Amino acid sequence: MASTTPSTASKKKSTTVRAPWYLRSAFTAAEHIAPGPAAKFLSEMWFRLPAGPDKRLRGEAPAGSTVFELDCLGTTLWGYDWAPDTPGDRPLVYLVHGWGGSTGDFTFIAANLVASGFRVVAFDAPSHGNSGPGPWGDRHANGVHLVEAMSVVYGKFGAPYAVVGHSMGCLSAVHGLLMNDVELKGVRLAMLAPFIGGKEGFRDTIGAIVPVGPRIMDRLAPLGEAKAGVKLDDFSLRGLEIESPALIVHDRRDRPNPFRHGEALAAAWPNAELMATEGMGHRKILVSPAVSSRVAAFLRN
Repeated sequence: MASTTPSTASKKKSTTVRAPWYLRSAFTAAEHIAPGPAAKFLSEMWFRLPAGPDKRLRGEAPAGSTVFELDCLGTTLWGYDWAPDTPGDRPLVYLVHGWGGSTGDFTFIAANLVASGFRVVAFDAPSHGNSGPGPWGDRHANGVHLVEAMSVVYGKFGAPYAVVGHSMGCLSAVHGLLMNDVELKGVRLAMLAPFIGGKEGFRDTIGAIVPVGPRIMDRLAPLGEAKAGVKLDDFSLRGLEIESPALIVHDRRDRPNPFRHGEALAAAWPNAELMATEGMGHRKILVSPAVSSRVAAFLRN
């Protein structure tokens, strides 16, 4: 059942910035006169993170948590393990950030979950947050790197009771667990503003920055696939048979990940429920008391 909540969240820095009007106009024209050069330009920008090491989003380890570092793709993956008492007595929840995000995205949600009796493990993917530079350097990454980070953390802490993901973190968490043969049916999934992946997901997210018509996208997709080493439609939430209990939280005004994507997942997954919000956009749901309370209640049930 869908529900709507007002926005009571504070402002959050966006990781998806719309291009200025003159650049959007240039891409509109390029769709007709120069789709090839436009696609080549976007293929270089596609994997560029929204901020370098000096300005990227970061989080801090909460008081009472234990910081850990793991080897991942030739760099150091940073995270924290938070449980005030014996960790084994609390259900394990992974918090998985999205593209350009960090553990800091979940500061409010993490505290609420720990207060609700859960053990929280949160981590930064390579080239994100407090982790070191990934294989492509400080400023570039791809979704496969995020999947590998999830896999490495799983190797350390094991199968979770639940996962709370945001944006691309929803996609990377699911694929990271699947590549380790985790039976997802037994894992509760709270998907916040899920990025669905595939050609549709990437087209819509890139299109939130600059217009991307079919002629540009037809040339861009193969370039991106060749660079990342994965077919776009293999890196997707669509088409997966997900029977997990799932809560999908999506704002009707989410620009980079349109609401219809979360709505479609909720309709396709047999044990999913949809929480529709209004006016929070893509990131304010992360600091919404209503969303945090709903997530905690969902994980307790």
